[in-house]
Amino acid sequence: MDTRATLNSRASFLSILSALHTGNTKASLLYDNNGLTRYEGLIVGINGTLHPVLLLEDGLEIPVSSVIAVNGIFIPDYSEC
Repeated sequence: MDTRATLNSRASFLSILSALHTGNTKASLLYDNNGLTRYEGLIVGINGTLHPVLLLEDGLEIPVSSVIAVNGIFIPDYSEC
């Protein structure tokens, strides 16, 4: 069985995403958009506190709650193949 690096909780994605934004570092995201969708690029902003939303360099906005994986780190629901 194949396993992946996973988070202990979904809330900790925000700290990873904030660090990528602050460091102006490219993010590789997998998110749920009525099906799994990939995105690769810079995070130009993070808006909201109760329901944070990522603002991406191409103008796309992604709710943090829809993020499944960031740079190879997955939520627990997707930890095993």
